[in-house]
Amino acid sequence: MTTPQESTGNVVTRTVDGIRGLIHRGRARAAWFDHLVHAGGHYNRRQCDTLAAAVTYYAFLALFPVVLLLASVAGFVLAGDPLLQLQLVDAIREAVPGETGANLAASVLDAIDARRTTGVIGLVGFLLVGLGAVDKLRVGMDVVWRGQPDQPDFLADRLKDLLVLVGLAGAGVLSIALTTGTTAASSWLFDLLGIDEVPGFFLLTAALGIGLALVGDTLVFLWVLKGVPSTPYPARMLLPGAVFGAVGFELIKFVGGFYLNILSGNVTASALGSVVGLVVWINVLARFGFFTACWTATLPAVEHLDAQVPFGPEAPTRLPDVVLVDERGPRPGPVRLAAGLVGAGALMGAAAAGLVPAALRRSRRRPRDGGAAGA
Repeated sequence: MTTPQESTGNVVTRTVDGIRGLIHRGRARAAWFDHLVHAGGHYNRRQCDTLAAAVTYYAFLALFPVVLLLASVAGFVLAGDPLLQLQLVDAIREAVPGETGANLAASVLDAIDARRTTGVIGLVGFLLVGLGAVDKLRVGMDVVWRGQPDQPDFLADRLKDLLVLVGLAGAGVLSIALTTGTTAASSWLFDLLGIDEVPGFFLLTAALGIGLALVGDTLVFLWVLKGVPSTPYPARMLLPGAVFGAVGFELIKFVGGFYLNILSGNVTASALGSVVGLVVWINVLARFGFFTACWTATLPAVEHLDAQVPFGPEAPTRLPDVVLVDERGPRPGPVRLAAGLVGAGALMGAAAAGLVPAALRRSRRRPRDGGAAGA
């Protein structure tokens, strides 16, 4: 009779074995599923969850300097337009009546006056904390591609992080400009052609918006895969990974928006969800970014490329070729050797032919000489 613990253990073991069997059969049937599981194994071996946690920590801290920078920019814009500044103060007082609204309007005016100090603090904080987030992202990508980070060098690493940050900002600005510019141009063209009132026109505009978003996200992920870890692979080989990341990012945005709509009606979630949800959102994006890198690194074309990324120390220096010297001198060829052997044999035969009869004659004389002496 089995105990409850044994039966539970057997059920768990059978369940785990059944799941493993399903995974093995799925990998044997579908190449894309095999690649996905292979990328997940690479993700776990590189401990990308820990790498994503480090990126999340620094990225969350970097948001506060970003808010100060945005406030400083808004302060410069409002300081140059007194009418807009007056409209903002009136809107605040109307939206928040009483002493609270007056205090909030006074705080806005104080922030406008302190725009230079706020901008300096925000810029310095962003460079310190933002570069820390980029450093963790770069080190994590090095671990994904090379198995270990490069040797630390403070000045060189800070310069790399600054270049990576500038590249990410440039890719983001280019993505936004491309999306905004193309959307504005298409809207102008549709209005000119008069097809904006055609039934089902919203489907065309939605598809266009999604396509432009995918193009912009592909540019950002291409820089994350190529520029952040400085991989030796060409951009065309990393393009499938960038497209994979762009599609996944749009799906994450869709699920995140749906989740936020569900939580919007909950008072407790609304009170705590702003900060916690932001941390969760950053962590999910960081994990997906590292998984995209693992998915790209396990592509068959990348894994079997001749110019592989070095995973360890360089190969040892090849020893110089050793020239073999034959100290016995030149050896004769086979014809000369045969002729020499034949000649030596002939000489030995001739010498033997001359020595053998002489020895026989001497042996015959000895008995005769002995008999004569006896007589």
